[in-house]
Amino acid sequence: MSNAARGAETRQLILDASMDLFAQNGYDATSVAEICQRAEVSKGAFYHHFPSKQALFLDLMASWLQGVEGAFRMAGESASNVPQAFEDMAAMTGQLFDALEGGFPILLEFWRQASRQPKIWDEAVAPYHRYLDLFAGMIRKGVDEGAFSPITHPDSSARILMAVAMGLLLQASFDPHGSDWEAVTRSGIHLILDGMRS
Repeated sequence: MSNAARGAETRQLILDASMDLFAQNGYDATSVAEICQRAEVSKGAFYHHFPSKQALFLDLMASWLQGVEGAFRMAGESASNVPQAFEDMAAMTGQLFDALEGGFPILLEFWRQASRQPKIWDEAVAPYHRYLDLFAGMIRKGVDEGAFSPITHPDSSARILMAVAMGLLLQASFDPHGSDWEAVTRSGIHLILDGMRS
């Protein structure tokens, strides 16, 4: 195995161990020593890949958010029109909800740490603004295409879409088996799209 491959494997072991420990015990109660013990790596290996526990936490959060954003962008770019793009995004939420099953504690930890630490808040809120911009841009395009009513307000509509998405994400994280969350998301998106159509 090459040095690069070993390094990537070590980094992933640290990420996986920290995700488990942060979800179980919270960020504050998890030490670098515990992460190293769980990952079966030395502290030197930890600090080779991450300058601090906060940097590791930010990396975990950024990776998760980038994955969501990438999936949304791909769904938006492959659709034939804007309403279809939103429907495709709703369809891919099933994978997101599946990936979060059992992940509610780490999601809460992301939000809790973001509310307490300005650097984490800045990292957490940046994707939120990108999602708003993405949705608003798509809605503007839908108005230009004639798919949505010309009186549709793109920024307000984007915030409503985001509120629905975040609310469903929270519900699905808290109660993963309480409903077919993909079906609920599709239904919610249809209601919103119907309200915006010409």
